[in-house]
Amino acid sequence: MEQIGFIGAYDKKDLILNIAKIINKLNKSVLIVDATIMQRLRYVIPRVSQAPTYVSEYDGIDVAVGFMNLMSIANYLQKPNLDYDFILIDTDNPQTMRSFMVENLKMNFYVTSYDEFELQRNLEILSVVTTNISLVKVIVSSDLENKHDDYLDYILQNYSVSWREEKVIFPDIDEDRRVTLSNQLTKQINIKNYSQTYKDGIEYMISMILEGIIDQNSIRRIINRKV
Repeated sequence: MEQIGFIGAYDKKDLILNIAKIINKLNKSVLIVDATIMQRLRYVIPRVSQAPTYVSEYDGIDVAVGFMNLMSIANYLQKPNLDYDFILIDTDNPQTMRSFMVENLKMNFYVTSYDEFELQRNLEILSVVTTNISLVKVIVSSDLENKHDDYLDYILQNYSVSWREEKVIFPDIDEDRRVTLSNQLTKQINIKNYSQTYKDGIEYMISMILEGIIDQNSIRRIINRKV
């Protein structure tokens, strides 16, 4: 079982759903954990109960909402251990950063735009990290000037953060937003209509997650199969 963190105040739910869908198509079981303050997936996926914590299914992907740690999810599922190949943890607050021990995960993606609110909220999120955490920078923005990236690095210079060499860019364009809204309306995770740039970014992130398990050509074939 590999655990992957997605850190930041940016709304990451659709990005994570898309990544989970491709990994699942590669015959790997996936659990998404929504450990965010807003718990946006609570309002997107079918609810199985009115309880504050539950596990539901969304287009073949299991999604856990409202839990503070993996043990609680295992207890809910009445299993001694979670047997998923991959667990993708979405967090945007100090409490779940601590409870899921995010700095100890196999890999962490720092997902953000250059919006000042998100950048400042991310400082609060990362303030609880006391040991160095290695992050993959994932930027979603229509404005990719170097000055914005320099500012991001500047405000984090006194935090226990080191950037991995890899970096992922998602241009914030209408084409991709329309596909995301369509997916939400149909309750299906469909990748085929996203821009090639978006699909390239998804492929790159999945290749990092599955490094040494599945080769990049196999990932590309699944994405180009128009799932």
